[in-house]
Amino acid sequence: MRWLPVSFVLVALITISACSKSGSPEAEASAATSGLAKQDLDKLQGAWVIESSMWNGVEDPPIAKTVKFSFEDDKFIVVDRDGNRQQEKIKLMPEQNPKAIDCWSKDGGSQPAPGIYSLEGDTFKWCSAGGSNKVRPTSFASTPGSKQSLLVLHREKK
Repeated sequence: MRWLPVSFVLVALITISACSKSGSPEAEASAATSGLAKQDLDKLQGAWVIESSMWNGVEDPPIAKTVKFSFEDDKFIVVDRDGNRQQEKIKLMPEQNPKAIDCWSKDGGSQPAPGIYSLEGDTFKWCSAGGSNKVRPTSFASTPGSKQSLLVLHREKK
């Protein structure tokens, strides 16, 4: 009778180990996606400067280019010329086409600003909805009335 508990334990361990592995295509895709997001997050780490910046189809004034940006883990940090610092959380979704990004600010509540991004070498393009617009952009453009921002950033050279 001692064999029954031992065999039961072995069957239970085998079952648990089989069930804990991702067998579904959705689970495998999700794991690959998180790996792609981590790769892009790793590439973004560090300081960035503005090459160009537009809001609602209008180029931002030159003073906007004095703002510094950096990425630390999954945080996007904005530092203005007076040293005021604002930190926002980002989530990358590189499996979407175009690649998607959501950004939550402290005062933005629980609703993220949906956007898209492109990361090529030391150039990062980010187009996002703003104001009352909560629709994710489909192209890298900021036209009059779009309530979209378009940032082109370059990695800061040391």
